[in-house]
Amino acid sequence: MICDTDVRPLIEMRGGIAADPARRLAAAADFTLRRGRHVAVTGGNGSGKSTLVKMVTGGLYLRQGSIAYGFREGVRLYEAVRTVCFNDAYGTAESPYYYQQRWNASDRAASPSVGSLLTGAEAAGEAWRDELFGLLGLRPLFDRELVTLSSGELRRYHIARALLTAPEVLVLESPFIGLDPPTRELLCEVMERVAERLGVTFVLTLTSASEAPRMVSEVYRMDAMRCTGPMGVAEAVAAEQAARGDEPLPCLPAPTHDTPRYDRVVELRDATISYGARTVFSHLDWRVASGEGWNVTGRNGSGKSTLLSLVCADNPRAYALDLTLFDRRRGTGESIWDIKSHIGYLSPEMHRAFTDDVPAVEVVASGLFDAVGGGRRITDSLRAAALPWMEALGAGHLAGRSFVRLSSGEQRLVLLARAFVKDPDLLILDEPFQGLDPVVRARAKRVVEAFCSRPNKALLFVTHYPELLPSAINRTLRLGE
Repeated sequence: MICDTDVRPLIEMRGGIAADPARRLAAAADFTLRRGRHVAVTGGNGSGKSTLVKMVTGGLYLRQGSIAYGFREGVRLYEAVRTVCFNDAYGTAESPYYYQQRWNASDRAASPSVGSLLTGAEAAGEAWRDELFGLLGLRPLFDRELVTLSSGELRRYHIARALLTAPEVLVLESPFIGLDPPTRELLCEVMERVAERLGVTFVLTLTSASEAPRMVSEVYRMDAMRCTGPMGVAEAVAAEQAARGDEPLPCLPAPTHDTPRYDRVVELRDATISYGARTVFSHLDWRVASGEGWNVTGRNGSGKSTLLSLVCADNPRAYALDLTLFDRRRGTGESIWDIKSHIGYLSPEMHRAFTDDVPAVEVVASGLFDAVGGGRRITDSLRAAALPWMEALGAGHLAGRSFVRLSSGEQRLVLLARAFVKDPDLLILDEPFQGLDPVVRARAKRVVEAFCSRPNKALLFVTHYPELLPSAINRTLRLGE
């Protein structure tokens, strides 16, 4: 006997137009999701991927068109659909998160552990719970406070939490961001097993169809807030390639100062960082000089973000280490603001910390005085200094728009401009291109390369994608070996 819910689409939207004018696509959209037919929604930054997903999952009301759901009898929309977004944060209702909290041991004690949050969550069944934890490699993290997880570890936690309830539809927005290659493969395996064991159908948002895992059956392609599809993965990849044109070479603002030459931009001697029984890294010796470009690499959780937090003066453990920054021994009277004045920085932690509803140009300008969050008035002269860096990265059109209403990729581009705005001596970029579409990513890479060709600039760069390394990289530090 064939059940009606097996033949009806899980989600079917026809001629959908959102009620909110600020979140409306350029044309009415159609979308169909059938049980077991996994879908990717692809497109460039700001193309409307998240808007389409919100329309079909109840996050945006429709002014026009129709939408119908074919979930199992008695299952309501909010029970049937779960979403995991790139901006998932470390905080919970019981323990809110703020920037630098990961590096402050006294505050971390109030953060719940991974095990308490996962084992206390609603679950489809104990057997599935155990299998899921094993597949995602989460059991070794159970005793860790949530706030201590790396970006990749945090992503695995949020995916597990969403899967525990065995939804009928799981939406993963930019699911592979922050994951090293083995973990990306693991996630694809987990999705296939979840689909097979629990009948979950996946909707993935991706910047390119070339990122689609083999389980994806259909692609809806977004371009300039217009939706086309469904189409096959190969057809979508071909459409993307045909749409790409030659980007002009970026024009960078003129240098604002002569960068001094430092023999020791960074020097660590016999450095060990431990939290309880967990050692992040031990007996590390490392030296960075002016003009060098370093690729800081390693598996998720190997200590990359911890190391960068020491250099950026965010981690108080630096005072207990033999650490020299810009030819000055740490803890000899300098303030953290003295250190930060030399550094342009972008990281996943920083991205999560910007939640103020302010124009994007003001977020960029805040890099001139290293503020994270509001509290300082942005003058016209500060805006004028910020805008050329936005234009160099192709983000000038975002200057007056609210930062919190931008897509996550657009936000990432704005924060990248912020890292450049004070013409820093040391540029620290932790997964700077994640969430950027291929065209924007290529331009951003050229901006990094052009900036680092200036005399005495130093670069620390983290990525799990070797093909994204700028040409300025000439050294490698591999953690976890």
